[in-house]
Amino acid sequence: MRLRHLLLSVMLAGLEASADTRVFVSLAGTLLEAEITETNGDNITLKRKSDDQSLVVNRKTLCKEDNTYIARWIEQNPDKATGALTTDPAPVPVQKFSLSCQTLPSKSNRGPTGGGERVIELSYNFNLNNREVQRDLQNATGIVITLGRNMMGSDSDLIVLQKELFEVNIRAQSKMVHSTTPIRLTYSQGVGANYGVKSLGYVLIVRDSAGNILFVEASPDSNAKFAKEIIAISEVPCVVDRDFMVKPESSVPASYISF
Repeated sequence: MRLRHLLLSVMLAGLEASADTRVFVSLAGTLLEAEITETNGDNITLKRKSDDQSLVVNRKTLCKEDNTYIARWIEQNPDKATGALTTDPAPVPVQKFSLSCQTLPSKSNRGPTGGGERVIELSYNFNLNNREVQRDLQNATGIVITLGRNMMGSDSDLIVLQKELFEVNIRAQSKMVHSTTPIRLTYSQGVGANYGVKSLGYVLIVRDSAGNILFVEASPDSNAKFAKEIIAISEVPCVVDRDFMVKPESSVPASYISF
């Protein structure tokens, strides 16, 4: 899990490859490991790491994470910056892709059939298919959350059990599979007071390298409309309301959740 998150950070968040270099990502999906040497308005001079050649690129051709980095670099190096950045570039139009997904839950359920304590081990297998005839989908990001409900809590609250990020690169007319880390949930049913955590679905989001949402699938289907709120969730597990707004005052019943 840590390795997958680290690779994603290097690709899309542009962590510095060294003290000064960074992997820049263009809106077309190309990569360039380089360092900024100077800026002139929106024109950014980069020194390519592979051969020290200087290249001038316009910041509007780079992804939004790179633009954030450029603005921070200018603040830290005012003596190397001339001219001012224009206002933030207009949102990049979504380059729509024909994507489909077959979702297969993998579930084991142990415990007495007549009631009492049960343990469920759950994961999801997402078979993402790029249905485009010629276009590859490159440098995209997948985000998936797994949901649960506290059997002792309010029916209006959800638990975001996990949030995984993964790379999405699919050739035209091809597919890829992502499987979530299994979660083990304990809960009671049918006998005495209810306790524990039950599973309550998932949300899958695919974004392109510019951050545009290309695809959303959810179970229940009604959760698909909360993609932007889900992307903003930074720490899990956590309790959210039905609009996916984090409720920091609510505690997660962690003793009933394991990985």
